Amino acid sequence: MSTNKIFGLLLAVASALPATLSAQKPYEGEPVRLFTTYDAYAVPYRIPAITTTKRGHLIAVADRRYCGFDIGFGRIDLVARTSRNNGRTWSADTVIQRGSGIKGSDDCGYGDAALVADRTSRRVLCMSVTGSTPYINGTREKPNRVARWYSPDGGRSWTAAEDVTDAFYALLPHTRTMFIGSGRIMQSRVVKKDKYYRLYCSVLTRTQMGDKDVACNYVLYSDDFGQTWSVLGGTTLDGYDSPCLEGDEPKTEELPTGDVVLSSRKWYGRFFNIFHFDDLRADQERGTWGKCVASHDVPGGIKVGANSCNGEIMLIDATEAATGRAVKLMLQSLPCGEGRTNVGFWYKEIIPNGIYSPRAFAHAWTRGLQVSSTTSAYSTMTQQRDGRIAFFYEEDSKDNGYSMVYVPLTIAEITGGRYTK
Repeated sequence: MSTNKIFGLLLAVASALPATLSAQKPYEGEPVRLFTTYDAYAVPYRIPAITTTKRGHLIAVADRRYCGFDIGFGRIDLVARTSRNNGRTWSADTVIQRGSGIKGSDDCGYGDAALVADRTSRRVLCMSVTGSTPYINGTREKPNRVARWYSPDGGRSWTAAEDVTDAFYALLPHTRTMFIGSGRIMQSRVVKKDKYYRLYCSVLTRTQMGDKDVACNYVLYSDDFGQTWSVLGGTTLDGYDSPCLEGDEPKTEELPTGDVVLSSRKWYGRFFNIFHFDDLRADQERGTWGKCVASHDVPGGIKVGANSCNGEIMLIDATEAATGRAVKLMLQSLPCGEGRTNVGFWYKEIIPNGIYSPRAFAHAWTRGLQVSSTTSAYSTMTQQRDGRIAFFYEEDSKDNGYSMVYVPLTIAEITGGRYTK
């Protein structure tokens, strides 16, 4: 079947679904504040990351920002809490890595963590920004740096920080500054090489294109659980082959076919692009990116208020409540209000064997649960062993700045009862 016919079929199926609904009733349960700004440490917190280990334990990570700002302005520590009982209780906080706070040093601060737990072993990978250079000021000579840690035992202990800056910048020789999108590193359900299922992460970069300094996104992949990385679909690596020009902080997810979704932060919604493999069974590298689209320019696409903020995208298995039909459901979280307020969900049913263009993927989303009714910003999620979604996000704490909030949500709560586990 031709690509045009497939695209038409997807649009026809999507158009037959119920029209986009208004937001569900805001969440009324009690959130758990895992890290509270101006607690006993008297510092602010930012940037959520969370993952579920093979044993079903939850690991939640955040920045403890002694400097009060982003990487490049002083000391930031990476801190974690864990739960072994689906979020009912949490450990005391532990420090994955302390920043030195020394101006000009490569270990001054560590933040904006991205996290993944291997589904076949107890290993956990954490990546972060590090150093003394703010992202926007980074150069090849004084870059925004990249750090890596492993836990061999499901988050109980962590290796010393490894500075892997040179390896990452070597992948994109025309890039002057970069960082990995925080939150969730995605592990493939389809592609496996030797011991590990493939990892996908995405980066925000700045590249000089003519007389303009342009924001670009690229997707990176690793077949050895983060030891080495390659660029997915890269050719010139000079910005012109970026799957999302002018994109901001990005996230990645995988469609049931193995094709890769790029979801990137923008004003009023998201940028979406899809990498389609030519023949994934024969070649796990060869394929092409589609044409990036803005979600709010597509009929029935995600459209939110006047804000630009990062969220999370994740594919889950669900059941249609009315029919008992098993489905694949894509979730996207982000602030939905004017400014950084009203963090909540959008969702979309995914055709299991569908070949999606970016435009087809951006079409026909439904507004789901509004989790926050106040100032709220970055969010991420993971699926717990009990099937609920562990939602971890930033929410204002009585004018004290963001606290890092955990809420366990059922699929029925997120979709207003339309789908269940």
